[in-house]
Amino acid sequence: MHRPLARVPENALKFAVGVMLSAFGMFWTGEGLGVAWPGADLAIVAFAALFLAVALAAVVLARRGPSPEAVP
Repeated sequence: MHRPLARVPENALKFAVGVMLSAFGMFWTGEGLGVAWPGADLAIVAFAALFLAVALAAVVLARRGPSPEAVP
Protein backbone atom coordinates (compact mmCIF):
# COMPACT_ATOMS: atom_id res chain seq x y z
CA MET A 1 0.00 0.00 0.00
CA HIS A 2 2.89 2.38 0.57
CA ARG A 3 3.87 2.88 -3.08
CA PRO A 4 0.40 3.71 -4.47
CA LEU A 5 -0.29 6.04 -1.53
CA ALA A 6 3.09 7.70 -1.95
CA ARG A 7 1.99 8.88 -5.42
CA VAL A 8 -1.12 10.63 -4.05
CA PRO A 9 -0.44 14.30 -3.31
CA GLU A 10 -0.37 14.83 0.44
CA ASN A 11 -2.76 17.80 0.39
CA ALA A 12 -5.32 15.89 -1.69
CA LEU A 13 -5.16 13.01 0.77
CA LYS A 14 -5.66 15.37 3.71
CA PHE A 15 -8.56 17.05 1.89
CA ALA A 16 -10.31 13.69 1.31
CA VAL A 17 -9.73 12.55 4.89
CA GLY A 18 -11.11 15.85 6.18
CA VAL A 19 -14.27 15.48 4.10
CA MET A 20 -14.77 11.90 5.31
CA LEU A 21 -14.14 12.75 8.96
CA SER A 22 -16.58 15.64 8.78
CA ALA A 23 -19.28 13.49 7.16
CA PHE A 24 -18.89 10.63 9.63
CA GLY A 25 -18.66 13.07 12.54
CA MET A 26 -21.91 14.81 11.58
CA PHE A 27 -23.65 11.45 11.16
CA TRP A 28 -22.41 10.02 14.46
CA THR A 29 -23.23 13.22 16.34
CA GLY A 30 -26.78 13.02 15.03
CA GLU A 31 -26.98 9.35 15.91
CA GLY A 32 -25.86 10.13 19.45
CA LEU A 33 -28.55 12.80 19.72
CA GLY A 34 -31.20 10.37 18.45
CA VAL A 35 -31.71 11.80 14.96
CA ALA A 36 -33.46 9.41 12.55
CA TRP A 37 -31.60 10.05 9.29
CA PRO A 38 -33.53 9.62 6.03
CA GLY A 39 -31.89 6.77 4.16
CA ALA A 40 -30.21 5.56 7.37
CA ASP A 41 -26.50 4.98 6.71
CA LEU A 42 -26.71 6.43 3.19
CA ALA A 43 -26.96 9.84 4.83
CA ILE A 44 -23.18 9.63 5.26
CA VAL A 45 -22.78 9.74 1.46
CA ALA A 46 -25.03 12.80 1.27
CA PHE A 47 -23.03 14.51 4.01
CA ALA A 48 -19.77 13.69 2.24
CA ALA A 49 -21.12 15.16 -1.01
CA LEU A 50 -22.30 18.28 0.82
CA PHE A 51 -18.98 18.79 2.62
CA LEU A 52 -17.06 18.16 -0.62
CA ALA A 53 -19.13 20.72 -2.53
CA VAL A 54 -18.74 23.37 0.18
CA ALA A 55 -15.01 22.69 0.54
CA LEU A 56 -14.39 22.89 -3.21
CA ALA A 57 -16.34 26.16 -3.38
CA ALA A 58 -14.24 27.51 -0.51
CA VAL A 59 -11.06 26.54 -2.35
CA VAL A 60 -12.20 28.36 -5.49
CA LEU A 61 -13.09 31.47 -3.49
CA ALA A 62 -9.81 31.37 -1.57
CA ARG A 63 -7.76 31.07 -4.77
CA ARG A 64 -9.48 34.07 -6.36
CA GLY A 65 -8.29 36.34 -3.58
CA PRO A 66 -10.03 39.46 -2.33
CA SER A 67 -12.29 41.36 -4.65
CA PRO A 68 -11.07 44.75 -5.86
CA GLU A 69 -13.93 46.47 -3.97
CA ALA A 70 -12.76 44.94 -0.68
CA VAL A 71 -9.20 46.31 -0.94
CA PRO A 72 -8.97 49.88 0.46
